[in-house]
Amino acid sequence: MKVALLGNTCNNNFAFLRYLLDLDIDAHLYLYSNEGKGEENPIHAPEWDSYSASLYQDKISYLNIPNGIASVIGRPDKFILPLNLSKLSKTLSKYDICVGSGLAPAIFLRMNKHLDVFTPYGIGLEWVADNENKKKLETLNLEWPFRKLLTYFQLQGLRKTRIVTSWLPGITAEVFKNHSIPTRYMHVPAYYVEQSTKSPIEALKTLDNSLIKEITNKDSFKTFSFMRHYWVFNKKRNDKKTWMTCNKNNNFLIEGFSEFIKESNNINCKLFLSAWGQDLEESRQLVRDLNIEENVLWMPLMPRAQITYILNNYANLAVGEFIVSSEEHWGSTAWECIALGVPFLQTVNYTEASFKQFWDYGLPPEILNVKSSRDVTHHMKSIYKKSYNACLRSYKNQDWFKANNAHSLTEKWVELFEEITFKKRIENID
Repeated sequence: MKVALLGNTCNNNFAFLRYLLDLDIDAHLYLYSNEGKGEENPIHAPEWDSYSASLYQDKISYLNIPNGIASVIGRPDKFILPLNLSKLSKTLSKYDICVGSGLAPAIFLRMNKHLDVFTPYGIGLEWVADNENKKKLETLNLEWPFRKLLTYFQLQGLRKTRIVTSWLPGITAEVFKNHSIPTRYMHVPAYYVEQSTKSPIEALKTLDNSLIKEITNKDSFKTFSFMRHYWVFNKKRNDKKTWMTCNKNNNFLIEGFSEFIKESNNINCKLFLSAWGQDLEESRQLVRDLNIEENVLWMPLMPRAQITYILNNYANLAVGEFIVSSEEHWGSTAWECIALGVPFLQTVNYTEASFKQFWDYGLPPEILNVKSSRDVTHHMKSIYKKSYNACLRSYKNQDWFKANNAHSLTEKWVELFEEITFKKRIENID
């Protein structure tokens, strides 16, 4: 069986690729031309994800089209015609299964093909009702009719897709329902576990030596947050109805950490924050206002390989994200923490029963649920008492990840692929 994976948001499909190859499936990853390039989206590049990405270079290619409007309808407002898809159509015709995210449904519609499987990467459904698209459709300008047309093609492409999967209940499920698009709930293998034997100086060589020294200091209680700063509502960029699905509530962490310091006597503790996101300056100001600058260190946006290395070796506590919205899921850092067994703070938007309703198995057993800054303080005090001089690890979470994600989940995907190829043979569909 030959499988093509299109798109690589947050390196989800690079993880998927490696799991498929481990199971002896002939798979290839195709990145859109605008993925993993430039200062704003390096997180989509395979070399960002792993120290050993070069081992897979013969299984990874860049497409000559972007995940953007020009691939489907061109940019008439800029006198750009739709891009030629004949080369892509020929390339993909040799695969038994094509799995795509982003604008893959609309692109396949243009090629007069059926996408086999769609996997969304964003809350609200990308290019239909995600926060950015909804906000842009509120403004009448030259781009508006073309973006509206693009949304139409994306929906038509989804209706022609053989299987539409989703790991996003909540508002995304409502979007699918409103457009009469049936879905099958399946997670994607979002994180591939790799261990590194590199020294700190080698593994973290892009960081300042002073920061490396703080990260590796065994005498401090360290909390790491790689969460993007996105917590201040801005009517120019945010849609009011979908704001709760993207508000990460970074202030919960900073305010909760401040209270943790006040309620603890003379402890050596550090909060490491990633210095990226639209509301970075607001977070810096909050740190100053709370007078905790000596306890907060700022990290540059760094590759996932380095994040994994830090979490695995030096984190007493880590942070996922604090999106408080019913039945919305967790993001990349949470998957890393579950797989590595690192204790982590994360808003859980499910009950045990509602989670089982979607996935047929229960929640990861040990998530430190956060719905307020007070929850942050409480969990920090609890973990500090247990591990102020050691890095505790949750083997229960690691076992959950192995049972419900990773290779176990990939085997279920292979079964889905076999189901699709069987039906295609019966129907004699290319």
